[in-house]
Amino acid sequence: MIHLGRTTKKRALLLGCALFCVLATYGLAIAGGHGGGHDDARTVDLIYRFINFAFLVIILVVVLKKTNAFGFLAKRREEIRQEMEDLKRRKEAAERRYKELEQKFKEFEVQRAQILEQYKAEGLAEKEKIIAEAKERARQILAQADRTIEREILEAGARLKRQVVEAAAERAREIISAKLDDNDQDNLIKDFIERVEKLH
Repeated sequence: MIHLGRTTKKRALLLGCALFCVLATYGLAIAGGHGGGHDDARTVDLIYRFINFAFLVIILVVVLKKTNAFGFLAKRREEIRQEMEDLKRRKEAAERRYKELEQKFKEFEVQRAQILEQYKAEGLAEKEKIIAEAKERARQILAQADRTIEREILEAGARLKRQVVEAAAERAREIISAKLDDNDQDNLIKDFIERVEKLH
C-alpha cells in the first residue's frame, strides 16, 4: 500500500473535487443539449449551481488551509495527547506516592506497637521498683517501731523497778519503824541504801 504525505493527499483531494465538478458540469451540458428550451434554462441553472458549489468547496478548502484549521486540529490533537501523557505520568506518580505513604503508615503502625510495648515494659519495671521501695520502707518502719517498743519496754521496766524499790523501801521503813527503835532504824536504813546503791 502506498502512503502519501499530508500535502499530497490534500492536493489529490482538491484535484478530485475539481475533476468531479468539471465532469458533472460536462455531463449536464451534454444531457441538456438534447432537450427543449425550458429544459435548457434549467440545465444552465443547474450547471451554475454546480459551479458555485465547486467554487464554494474550493474557497472553503483554501480558507481552511490559510487559517491553518487543519494545523490547529493537529496541534490540538497533539496537545490532548501530551495532556493525556502528562495525566498518565501524574497518575503513576500519585500511585507511587500512595504506595510510599501506605508503606510509611505500616512502618508507623509497627513503631507504635513497639513504643507501646516499651512503655508497658517500663511501666511494669517502675511498678516493681515502687513496690520494692515500699516494702523496704515498711521494713524500716517496722524495725524502727520494734526498736522504739523495746526502748519503751526497757524504760517502763526501769520505772517499774524504781517504783517497786521505792514502795518496798517505804513499806520496809514502816515495818521497821514499828518494831525497831531509832538507832536500829538508822542502821537498817543505811544498810538498805548501801545495798540499793550496789544494785545500780
